[in-house]
Amino acid sequence: MTTEHTVRLVDVPVRILEASRRHHDELMHEFSMLAVQESLSDDVPKRMLELIDTLGRQYATTSDQSDAQVEAAIERGDTTVDLTYEVPAHVVDAADKLGQLMDEADEFCKREQMLTLQRPQIAKEFAEWYLEEFRRQIAGEPPRPWQGPLEP
Repeated sequence: MTTEHTVRLVDVPVRILEASRRHHDELMHEFSMLAVQESLSDDVPKRMLELIDTLGRQYATTSDQSDAQVEAAIERGDTTVDLTYEVPAHVVDAADKLGQLMDEADEFCKREQMLTLQRPQIAKEFAEWYLEEFRRQIAGEPPRPWQGPLEP
């Protein structure tokens, strides 16, 4: 049986999270179109789509719960929201792979003159904090609230 860990993300900036999700969706859409091209010499789009698909299947229930909380916070006009996840320790490996692939995707976007631009700096900082909180808390450390700006 897999041990679940509680990860609390405190003071998540809803507008930055929403902007990051929109960027992610745009990137995945464009990567989906690129992944079917046989002439593509870089496999970043395919690897990214495979990882996102795997993560989506493994953590769909957890993601759905947080999505609902974020949507409710946006509707209320809240600037931040606290999110709680119950995850197995191996989510750290997935988070590390996702972080590395997002960095590669940024370089790919810059290099390939895509419609989707690389992530803005605030989105990168937010993603680093987000993924680091999973690493830290699974290792037994307490939550650290987001300390950055609240707007993208």
